[in-house]
Amino acid sequence: MKVTAKGSYNGAFSVFVGENFLKNHKRVFLRQLWQDLRARIVRTSIDSISSIQEDVQLVIGTMRDLGDIDISCIEELLKSLFSQAKAYDEVGSSNSEKASKEILGRQLDEAKDSLHNTQAREHKETLQVQVTNNDLESNKKERVAFKVRVGQLKSLLKRQRELLYTFQTEIREINEEIDAIENTSPLSDEFVEKLCASAELLEDAKEKLKDLDPLAWARFRFFFCLFHFYDS
Repeated sequence: MKVTAKGSYNGAFSVFVGENFLKNHKRVFLRQLWQDLRARIVRTSIDSISSIQEDVQLVIGTMRDLGDIDISCIEELLKSLFSQAKAYDEVGSSNSEKASKEILGRQLDEAKDSLHNTQAREHKETLQVQVTNNDLESNKKERVAFKVRVGQLKSLLKRQRELLYTFQTEIREINEEIDAIENTSPLSDEFVEKLCASAELLEDAKEKLKDLDPLAWARFRFFFCLFHFYDS
């Protein structure tokens, strides 16, 4: 084996080894890249599949640019996956402001219970404010003897009024929530079935990616072509 002054092998042999060295390392890199990408897609919930499409296409573009491997099977599956994700998103977005009858009923009951409890607390606090205010007015006549008491009552009245305002604000917000719930159209049974069917198709598309090995597919195609070559 001839070695040059720079420590490299002679021209023909070094080129041959160098090409194989690069091919082997590119295959290892592509295999690991696909395994990591596949795991990332599988971990992504169906509600977020569309959000990773751009990043996935960036990785696939890099795999394609490296060459030496047929990734058409991956591209077809990903195309189907994101097509199903788009259909799923469209079904969901068209009814994003609707909810099921059961959820609407539960939310309405909870809101009404909260309103009833808050109104009771507001009534109680209103009576307390009235008592404190009357107490304050009575004690104003005895400023000298009850100066400290007046200061305490003023502070108490301020806190009670702030608490009353909080309850009143909460009641207003709960009433708005009740109005929103009552005005929200429930999901139709047809929509629920359509959404579930779309979700199942999207999950199936994800499952197909789990066991896909593009390198194994590339080897299969290579030996298949080689067999036909010698057979001919």
